Amino acid sequence: MKKIKSLVAVSLALCMVLCFAGCSSNHDEGNLKDNLVNGFNNWLESFSKHAVTKDKNLQGERENDIDQYTGSYTASYDGFNGEEFIFGGTALERDNGSNLEATYSLTITSGEATLYWLSSGEEHIICEESADDTYKFTLSSGDNYIVLRGDDFNGNLELTVKDVQN
Repeated sequence: MKKIKSLVAVSLALCMVLCFAGCSSNHDEGNLKDNLVNGFNNWLESFSKHAVTKDKNLQGERENDIDQYTGSYTASYDGFNGEEFIFGGTALERDNGSNLEATYSLTITSGEATLYWLSSGEEHIICEESADDTYKFTLSSGDNYIVLRGDDFNGNLELTVKDVQN
């Protein structure tokens, strides 16, 4: 009998909490589905901040624009080995749209360097040799990063990523 009373008390308390939580929600911001998707998207984005290389660990200077997906980056490399995740993140849908343009100048004086867009685990090569060019791409749901990989790389990179209208 004591277990039944405890179960009823817990059930009533849970119902009251759910009722009061409903009173405090802001229904003007969309329906339940939209709120759940936005919440999940924000949760996913919180993980991406740890994947983008921290400013103090970059070889150059990064200046973010409106978020971690856009901005400018300038670096000089001297025997660089490794990868720099320069711009990007993880999201279901980016608030500012999914069409981006990367304008870059990559100079390789020695060693090897690859500038690529990492999308959901797949590498899309932007450049593997000295070049000045523009690369347009559309973000997909999930991981999207602009990465520079170097193998005893000596040279320079100037990179600007911005939003474009389709």
